[in-house]
Amino acid sequence: MRVVVTGASGFMGSHLCAFLRSRGDHVTEVDLPHCDIVDTPHLTRVLGEAEPDHIYHLAAQAGVGISWQDPVSTWRSNAWGSLSVLKAVRSACPAAKTIVMSSASVFDGARIDEPVGEDRTPAPLSPYGASKLAVESAARHYVAAYGLRVVLVRPFNVIGPGQGGGYLVPALARRIATAVRSGTERVPIGNLETFRDFLDVRDVVQGLHMLMAGGEPGDIYNLCTGVAVSVRTIVETTISLGGGRLEYFQESALVRREDVPTVVGDPGKVLALAGWRASVPLVTSLADVLAEAYAEVRLEQRLAPTASSAAAKP
Repeated sequence: MRVVVTGASGFMGSHLCAFLRSRGDHVTEVDLPHCDIVDTPHLTRVLGEAEPDHIYHLAAQAGVGISWQDPVSTWRSNAWGSLSVLKAVRSACPAAKTIVMSSASVFDGARIDEPVGEDRTPAPLSPYGASKLAVESAARHYVAAYGLRVVLVRPFNVIGPGQGGGYLVPALARRIATAVRSGTERVPIGNLETFRDFLDVRDVVQGLHMLMAGGEPGDIYNLCTGVAVSVRTIVETTISLGGGRLEYFQESALVRREDVPTVVGDPGKVLALAGWRASVPLVTSLADVLAEAYAEVRLEQRLAPTASSAAAKP
């Protein structure tokens, strides 16, 4: 199978590419700096040369916090970037089946008291959530107007090894590893009373592959666990895995004012379609991320004396 993955070097993209190659697929990676997805003519040439059967469009600016700081680049990457991908697919390989990633953040301005199904009316608040809703609209337009075989996917809070340090779980793991290794007894935390649907990236990869096979063009599917987990539980579980005796305290600078209390998804639709359900335990995801954080901190501590000695030489 010939496959194109945009955002191939990113968190989800790197896991997906490894998975697809393990199955024998020929994968063409599309990513910066070699190919900017907003460069439609270049992207069209890349797709024309690759002649893909399947396309996974994962490239995005995925940070909610960053989207508040720089909404213009977020809209450029997500909304215009996705529109560019769709235009290139229409020109170069209109028969290719394409997965386009949305996000549960299309509900980040909603007040939710039950698991969210795919038919719930979106209510985005953040620039990130709004840009992802625009992605959904563009994809549906290309399905209706041009017959593209586009499947939309809304993953909820994806975690796991390889995630960038700007996200909740890896940032927390990093603070815990640093505190334990340095002998600090307290760890700063943000909002503890929010509840989210945390899903391991390895489950996401399996779900994307199943939806590529069985998802209906023009339809949208949640990837989620259906279980609401508090940030407090994430914090306490990760601290317990860290092997130290740490206390945590809320630091106002880490509290995001725009956080809604609860966002949890209903996975019933993809379960009925493809038999997919999340299988990686939360504790496994947290332990894997924490192990990465410890490895990074140990390496930095080993290199620090060498760097200090070099700086001290005349």
